[in-house]
Amino acid sequence: MRNATCISPQSQNDLIEVIGEQIFQGIVDDVNASPFYAILADEVTSHNVEYLALCVRFFDHKQNTIREEFLAFLPLVRITGEAISAVILGFLSKNQIPASNMHGQGYDGASNMASDSVGVQARIKQAAPLATYVHCNGHCLNLVISKSCKLPQVHNVLDRMQSCSKFFLYSPKRIGVLELIIRQNVVDETRRKPLLDVCRTRWAERQSAYQHFYQAYVFITEALELIGYKQHMEKYGTTYSDWGTTSRSDAQQLLAGIISFEFIVVFLTTYQYLSHLAGITVKLQKRTLDIIEAHEEITEITKTYSLERKNVDYGFAKIFEHSKRVAEKVDCTIQMPRIASRQKHRSNAAADNPCEYFQRNVAISLLDHIISFLDQQFCDSSVSAIVLLGLVPSILCRKNINLETAVSKYSADLPSPELFQMELKRWKNRYTGKKTRERPSSAGEALKECDKDMFPNIFVLLQIACIIPVTSCECERSASGLRRLNNFLRASMGKDRLSHLALMHIHYDTPIDLDSVVDTFATQHPRRLELNSLP
Repeated sequence: MRNATCISPQSQNDLIEVIGEQIFQGIVDDVNASPFYAILADEVTSHNVEYLALCVRFFDHKQNTIREEFLAFLPLVRITGEAISAVILGFLSKNQIPASNMHGQGYDGASNMASDSVGVQARIKQAAPLATYVHCNGHCLNLVISKSCKLPQVHNVLDRMQSCSKFFLYSPKRIGVLELIIRQNVVDETRRKPLLDVCRTRWAERQSAYQHFYQAYVFITEALELIGYKQHMEKYGTTYSDWGTTSRSDAQQLLAGIISFEFIVVFLTTYQYLSHLAGITVKLQKRTLDIIEAHEEITEITKTYSLERKNVDYGFAKIFEHSKRVAEKVDCTIQMPRIASRQKHRSNAAADNPCEYFQRNVAISLLDHIISFLDQQFCDSSVSAIVLLGLVPSILCRKNINLETAVSKYSADLPSPELFQMELKRWKNRYTGKKTRERPSSAGEALKECDKDMFPNIFVLLQIACIIPVTSCECERSASGLRRLNNFLRASMGKDRLSHLALMHIHYDTPIDLDSVVDTFATQHPRRLELNSLP
């Protein structure tokens, strides 16, 4: 007994493998129990090794919900479309997950993944012709925002804001000054959050950084005046009075950049107009969101921006008045940049007053860019959604949408495609007399109410609508788990141990059958101690 501690590296690996395989096999069984599934994949690098985070999306009829689950981290020798697709198909074949049941695939927009000729999605379609490719909607939304923010005036303002955030965040002494000023001016300082650094990849985090900067703007200017010019010493004391030449010089430059009226009005215009995208950014990351619901949300946001553009005179007038109030708090003069005939580095439309100038050169340009890029980035997702859009009762009862394309595309999966139109009439009649709020507004809700015996064709098509991916966020969440697991001290971990540990870490709430784990562990290798004989 004393020698049978089971704490050797080999025993640890065996236990991790047994538990990981139990979790993995449970997911595979659930996937195979569903008639259709989609794969999600994204590349991630850890300690100079390329991995493919592979996830699966399917509708679980036992839990009656859409599920997105992590499967494995697959090491990649090369990241070409041919190599990645071979790894994916090999993994599916090895684990007996039929490629023919794959009806969706979701990746980012990199050429090796999205190319119609040599990309992963094109090669996967050779094995699974009905696997609809969707460019991750989360990536599309980030591209809309990043491209819209490349307007020269907007880009310059955001750069200044980021420089100001880093100036304080990268120095305990400087952030201490800012927190001191906030504490003395705000009654409930716990509600006044400190500055956040600007995230380059996630808009929801970036919007939070803009919000915190806006809330602390007046206090930031006071802190910069204290550091750069030793002002307000009588108000805040001499605790923070000794500053080096570099700190004073940087503070003076930052103060000059953020205290101009152009900075204030451009920042508020960007902050308020882009705030419409904050909610949908979070919603697109939900696992249970289907492609039809996502399409409706994006369409609604596009209409919102079109309405903002139509009523820009009224909307921007309120933003401009807000900018004037903020400018008064920091003693900033209200003026517009000089208009030069040869100016090429920023918008230069002629105007009679500052409000008209910033409306023409900032607000209208920003709104036009957002609307244009929304249409451009989400056109492919719209095509995928429109094919199945008419299945959702809330849409079916108010629009006439032709579903012949969907019936033709998925005819091999339908039990009786020739009867689909008659079935659709019964499906529409079922909800015509109901109130709008009682009609399902997403494919997932509709599938829960769809009787398989009464509407067999619609039941199949709704399942397909549910599993077509919206984003590849589950892969990115898995990549976050990889960073926690494969740290500097574990950099030499083998690929099998890594994937099994990742399964245990990511699916930590999955119940484990300990009796089965012990039995499997006992029979893996001959040992001097017979575990089966233990009480």
